[in-house]
Amino acid sequence: MMETDPRVPVIVEIDKVLDKFASFDKFRKTSLDNLEEKLQEYLDELDEVAANAPSDESISSGAPLLTSEQVSNMTAVLAQVKEVSSSISSKHRELHSVVSKVGKAIDKNFESSFDFMQPNVPFLREETRPMMLEIICNHLCREGMQDIAEQLMTDSHLTLSSEFTDTYKEVNRIVAGLRERNLKPAMEWMSNNRTQLQEKKSCLEFKLHRLAFICMLADSTQDISAAVEYARNNLTPFIRQHKQAIQHAMGALVFMRSGLEGTPYSDLLNPREWDDLLETFTRDACNVMGLAINSPLAVCMRAGCASLPVLLNIKQVLSETQVQNMWSGKEELPIELHMGEQRTYHSIFACPILRQLSTESNPPMRLTCGHVISKEALTKLIQANKVKCPYCPVEQTPLEPKQVIF
Repeated sequence: MMETDPRVPVIVEIDKVLDKFASFDKFRKTSLDNLEEKLQEYLDELDEVAANAPSDESISSGAPLLTSEQVSNMTAVLAQVKEVSSSISSKHRELHSVVSKVGKAIDKNFESSFDFMQPNVPFLREETRPMMLEIICNHLCREGMQDIAEQLMTDSHLTLSSEFTDTYKEVNRIVAGLRERNLKPAMEWMSNNRTQLQEKKSCLEFKLHRLAFICMLADSTQDISAAVEYARNNLTPFIRQHKQAIQHAMGALVFMRSGLEGTPYSDLLNPREWDDLLETFTRDACNVMGLAINSPLAVCMRAGCASLPVLLNIKQVLSETQVQNMWSGKEELPIELHMGEQRTYHSIFACPILRQLSTESNPPMRLTCGHVISKEALTKLIQANKVKCPYCPVEQTPLEPKQVIF
């Protein structure tokens, strides 16, 4: 029987930590709010006492500024401040104990080493180390952390072309502008790359001009005639492909003076419009510049996080059943792992004869009859310099099958 999912005990401990933090935050907020209210009352009272303070002569004669009741109340408040402060500190120390249990649960339920998965890991070799560092620098540049990437390159004596880093700097500058609702940098980039975008049938130019028009609609101080002129100059070329979207935006002109909120056109103000533009720009910019849309390092990390729990369970089962050498292939896993549609980038061929996934050394081969098998299966079918298709009576020489490239 397969062991319990190792993630479950860790998740339980994490839930306890979250509950403890929520409880601590509630206690802290309630205690401090009550205390702050009382302190404010006494501060107001002190201000009032100061405003009504007697003359210097009265003070010098020994007349008290505060009554005994006021002094007693303030002493009690100070004691309460000390008590609340001590309680918060005590509960905060308890949080450390709860958090430490998460680490212990991880150490207890998870493998500390994953060397069993691939004992001959390519990126740990000295000759492939620069490639691994380049992938990390690539990821850092994509995320807008050029300073960290440059420091890593300096420390590792890695040299990357300035064109490489400048490309990411430009993309990150435009992305930062879009997040701040600034269309100008994206407009300039689109204008400089209009030909390539049109060749790739991009809708980025339309989305930029449409959102610029919506911004004019949302600004009640804008001149309606200026908005109409902008639409006529910049949206007209897209009327055939985006007729409905343009009609909807133009209809909002009726409510431009009073505002679009609460009208049939309020959806134009949805922040999702900016998120959609940001996604479109990122995708099209990467396409034009020949970059992957997602960071290769991030994709590998997500795939690893999704795969590791399954692989750890398989390892446990294999060790319990004393199965040896089942996982010896260097280019494939012992089972097929579904990574989801978002991480499916190309077709995968599985040989119908040997039930193995194709690799660079064992690619799919198309027979003259049209059936496809793996190269390894083809080699095993050779008899007397002839290959008979396992699915039909067609025969051919071993040189006639052609490699299939997906």
